[in-house]
Amino acid sequence: MWDNRRKPGWYHRKMTSQHEQQTPQGPGPDTAHSAWAPFASHAFCWLWLANTVSALGTWIQNTASAWIMTDLTPSPMMVSLVQAAAQLPVFLLALPAGALADLMDRRRHLILTNLLMLVAATALAIVAALSRLDATILLALTALLAVGAGLNNPAWSASVPLTVPRQVLTQALVLNSVGFNIARAVGPAVGGLILTIAGSTVAFAANAASFAFVALVVGILLTFPRIQTSSDVPPEQFGSAMRVGLAYALAEPVVWNTLVRSAAFFGCASAIWALLPLYVRQVLGLSSASFGVMMGVIGAGAVLGGLIVPLLRKLISRNNLIALAGAACSVALIPLALIPSKMTAYPALLVFGLGWIIGASNLQATVQLAAAPWVRARVLALYQAMYNGAMGLGALLWGLLGEHAGLTGTILAAGLGGCLIALLTRAVELPAEIGDPSAPALAVPRTLSIAEEMLPLLYSARHRVVLAISYRIDPANATAFRAAMADVRLSRYRAGAVGWALSRDVSDSTHWVETFRVRDWHELRRGIEHHNLADSEVVVRARSYHLDEEPPRMTLLLQEPRA
Repeated sequence: MWDNRRKPGWYHRKMTSQHEQQTPQGPGPDTAHSAWAPFASHAFCWLWLANTVSALGTWIQNTASAWIMTDLTPSPMMVSLVQAAAQLPVFLLALPAGALADLMDRRRHLILTNLLMLVAATALAIVAALSRLDATILLALTALLAVGAGLNNPAWSASVPLTVPRQVLTQALVLNSVGFNIARAVGPAVGGLILTIAGSTVAFAANAASFAFVALVVGILLTFPRIQTSSDVPPEQFGSAMRVGLAYALAEPVVWNTLVRSAAFFGCASAIWALLPLYVRQVLGLSSASFGVMMGVIGAGAVLGGLIVPLLRKLISRNNLIALAGAACSVALIPLALIPSKMTAYPALLVFGLGWIIGASNLQATVQLAAAPWVRARVLALYQAMYNGAMGLGALLWGLLGEHAGLTGTILAAGLGGCLIALLTRAVELPAEIGDPSAPALAVPRTLSIAEEMLPLLYSARHRVVLAISYRIDPANATAFRAAMADVRLSRYRAGAVGWALSRDVSDSTHWVETFRVRDWHELRRGIEHHNLADSEVVVRARSYHLDEEPPRMTLLLQEPRA
């Protein structure tokens, strides 16, 4: 326990209160592994329905926007800019949006962001009704919708684990993807039909109605538990929350490797989303209705993939499954380029949709499982930044290449390149099993005395805090101790440290000192509050090499501010 006379027993209270509110009661053992188990939660049912309705409106909007742009301009670059405008704002806003989602009341945040998207979609419908829609206005309002989506998505994704227990979280994410892809299967076809019969105004109005529905569901039917924190520790500041979220992702190997794999997967797969409207119109010579049907075929493949994902996870490791999904998406592009016809396109797009959901759902599930509850929205925001950045920048790349190499040549390049990248990135391994980052920490003994006269300075938040921990290590165990401390280093950074070092005393070969800095005393306390079972286990492993019977000596230092 910290020897702090002003706050007796503080450390023990925080280690027990952090996890009291997080996990919903799960299904019984007979249903825990059912593909439909998440629907036992009423909150998840409403979340799933709202997600599906919102996705339906989004796909109607996307289909209408992409097709209208082909009417406004035949340039592959301009058509690709629709995709870029829908993705890049989400990429740029990801980390601020994740911090807001972790800091704000979740319900209020979701209502406000859906109202913002409702306003943007309504404005688009009004402009279309007035026949004032041009390429600039279409791109600008598409980007505004993407701003709302960028602010909404981290909070929405981070809400799923609050509605289901961990053992069915992967199934819940797959079902969410199935709902999204049911909307993808139906939405483009409905969007193409609406465009043909009623025009763009009705298509954009349908999207506005979907946001109104989501806002009502969240406002009336859903409540989310708040993460409990110490009442005497000030809440995180916005800038600090972004920094800590980024540090957590960089220091958590599972999250970092998943982000790398996501960039590779989505970057190559973005070609089909960016160029399919022009491919259907210029290469196949078909109408907007046919474009909607082909988008629906991708969605149907994704629904099929969602149904077989539980079986595939039992047969194939996570690492290989994501690599195979990337290869499937890429291989599906090759016949589109070499044998362009309607009969070739349908099975190829079905395979693409199958690979898409297998890869995307497993990548997102890996991030969800590896992120601690207190930082989950920020980590998911970084995943969504990687997704939208790869999709948006990929769309620009494929659009630029399409200007010079033609549509079929560009699609062929994306297919061949994607196969190669899927093979290469398999070396960035993802574990088969992921430990629960919300598991309570062990009660690691801590001794630290704080002089009464130093307490005002400690609580002033004007000084960075340096913690120095002294170890006595047998020189024969030096290599093993260094290896154990490498994991401790990652744990410190995940908890918010801004600098870490391991030093050795030149006058005493058994004396080692670990030092790390945090921004202030409150952030140090928040970091200890966030320690989980994995963090305490790596500390225990490192301390097992300590020679003395007494625990390592800890010294808390206040770094003097610069003059």
